[in-house]
Amino acid sequence: MQIYYLGPKGTFSYLASQRFVNQNRIQHYDFVPKANLYEVIKYVSQDNASIGIVPIENSIEGTINIVADSLAQQNVYAHGELHLDIDFALYGKAGSQISDIKKVYSIAPAISQTSNYIMKHQFDYDYVDSTVKGFDMINKHTGAIAPLANENDYDFEILDTHIQDFAHNATRFLIIKNHANFDSNTNTSMFLITPKYDKPGLLASILNTFALFNINLSWIESRPLKTKLGQYHFFVQADAPVSQDVKKVMTILNTLDFETKLVGSFYK
Repeated sequence: MQIYYLGPKGTFSYLASQRFVNQNRIQHYDFVPKANLYEVIKYVSQDNASIGIVPIENSIEGTINIVADSLAQQNVYAHGELHLDIDFALYGKAGSQISDIKKVYSIAPAISQTSNYIMKHQFDYDYVDSTVKGFDMINKHTGAIAPLANENDYDFEILDTHIQDFAHNATRFLIIKNHANFDSNTNTSMFLITPKYDKPGLLASILNTFALFNINLSWIESRPLKTKLGQYHFFVQADAPVSQDVKKVMTILNTLDFETKLVGSFYK
């Protein structure tokens, strides 16, 4: 089994992939790092025997738009999810002190999630393609913001720990495949709901229909249709399997001029 993830080794996506393998006791697999999420999604969509581990939502930053859009536009489906605590550290050259650091490097979400810390120390900052790539920039006056778990993997010192702005920082990852042959033992369903026409009360109609059958929604996200300004479709994650009640919801929404597509089903 090929497991595609946003690399290189040591990123949060890599840590999530390790957790997936350990939790599911997978024996035969190859980790395949990719340079960006677009490549992860592309390779999974073309490989029947592969999976991808991709971030869909962060508790601070919200939805990862490229992954949400891929569920609508690409041949990928959600077959599972896992949550990973996000804990950042400041890395520097051996012998450095925090006071020596003038500039830090990391990916944009990491810079955003540690912005209070960066401002407090008056660091300049710039971006790289992954948190681990920041290590390439380290020198006497330059640091990197990267996952705390990398402490023993690289020849740099940790200058400070737990530097994220909010203590309860977590990212939800999806396990994606290129088919909709879902397992029968599920308790979660994910739908893409697209209105056929723009009219008042679109979101209210969706919410009220699920509420009618007492189905809780754990994730709701709107994304542009990319056809006309102000036109959206909606991602909805329901805390229910594809049961008779869920099928009734879909039937009702279809009669209310929505197109519905099942884009994920899994046990969480």
